[in-house]
Amino acid sequence: MGTLWKIALRNTLRHKRRTIITAIVMTVGISVFIVFDSALAGMDRMAVDNMTDYTLSSLKVRTPGYVADITATPLDKSLPDAAKVLAVLDERGIAAAPRIRFVARVSNYNDEIPVIADGVDPAADARVFKLASAVVSGTWLSPAGRKSVVMGARLAAELGLKVGDSLLVIAQTVDDVTNADEYSVAGLLDTPAPEVNESGLYMSLADARALLAAPSAPGGYATEIDAALPRAATLNAALAEGESTAASLRPALPGLRVDPIGHLARDYLAVRDAKAKYSFVLIFVVLVIAAVGIVNTILMSVYSRIREIGVLRAYGMTRREISTLFTLEGLALGMIGSILGVALGALFDAALIVKGISLASFQSAMGALPLSGVLRGEWNPRTMLTGFIFGLVVALVAARIPARRAAKLEPTSALRFQ
Repeated sequence: MGTLWKIALRNTLRHKRRTIITAIVMTVGISVFIVFDSALAGMDRMAVDNMTDYTLSSLKVRTPGYVADITATPLDKSLPDAAKVLAVLDERGIAAAPRIRFVARVSNYNDEIPVIADGVDPAADARVFKLASAVVSGTWLSPAGRKSVVMGARLAAELGLKVGDSLLVIAQTVDDVTNADEYSVAGLLDTPAPEVNESGLYMSLADARALLAAPSAPGGYATEIDAALPRAATLNAALAEGESTAASLRPALPGLRVDPIGHLARDYLAVRDAKAKYSFVLIFVVLVIAAVGIVNTILMSVYSRIREIGVLRAYGMTRREISTLFTLEGLALGMIGSILGVALGALFDAALIVKGISLASFQSAMGALPLSGVLRGEWNPRTMLTGFIFGLVVALVAARIPARRAAKLEPTSALRFQ
């Protein structure tokens, strides 16, 4: 086998032009696959991080009844003891904040728009979410302030409101009675989450409890507790950390739902998993083209060396050895292309991770996706290994066709070939 390898490598290097062309096709295919996968992983990480930072949080604690009727944001299914939940999370060093989520209508006294409103603890909420840093005009809610709101910039623009203006907020109370109150606009938000910009409204817990006529409850009335976990190195690590933390919290919070980000963002993650299955189509198509190139290269090698094959057979080389020789030539081509493809892909991947790509110019194309800022890739050795192995397999399979043809040549016919 060692001799066959030496002959195969010598023949591969002898036909430089065909070798270079075939290797380039494979190199491009594998490197594009690696970078494409890294960019998709980076987009998924950015989307989930933005959901965590602006809308969902890393963990949510709610009652099972509230979750079962989540679309109605049922105010009568609030947490029985928010203070206990906060104490359990604090014992474990997890930053947490209570919230009241409710459906409301916002009016500028001429027009009225439905919104999803949140009553928040301004100081605690800023430790869990990044809304306070997304205020583009005015200020975030003041812990001591009353009768003020922070709202999405697009929502404010639609109503013709600016910082300092007054607006009317109308909502159904816990007892299902319509109530309304006037507030001033303290700040405007511009976040990567379109739903916040277009229909987000935030007021203090005290104002929300007053508007909703919320009943007294241990630790104060709240429909959910949101918590933040430390940033993990990768998206998969973040999802795993969320699951393990939620599992460890459930025994300490009996009768309550503890949902990690993997569950909260399950719809997006389901699309992501489906999308990942089709990402291999790209490398498959390119490597099929490379496979055709390998077949062509080795077939040309066979026809240009028919007399050489006859000499080798005359010296006693068997059909199996001839077939193996040309198979090894194809494998050598695949190895060269795969190594260069992984190296080039890793180089571009490193640049994508370190420098990233600004999405500012693509913002209009993002649509409802929670993507904004700089897109950075994610390092995935498994993808590189997959690309490398796939390149070798394609080369090996493609080389078998001409290898078998070479093995079928009779020595006498080959020696007489002109």
